[in-house]
Amino acid sequence: MNRIALFALIIGIILAFVAYYTDFNDLPGATELRAPGFVGYILIISALGWFSLNTLHQWGRESRLYYS
Repeated sequence: MNRIALFALIIGIILAFVAYYTDFNDLPGATELRAPGFVGYILIISALGWFSLNTLHQWGRESRLYYS
């Protein structure tokens, strides 16, 4: 699952960057790239959420070993 989240993070960063770059520089196709840019933001947030929850889960699992 970490590979999928990393892949989603990289694809999300690329989509968001391309949408931002075309909109900022007034390049043609900026309006068409708003939806993929939004999807990129969703992928970034989802991947970072997965990594955060996975880290919290690992920290919780480690603390149980000390109390057992």
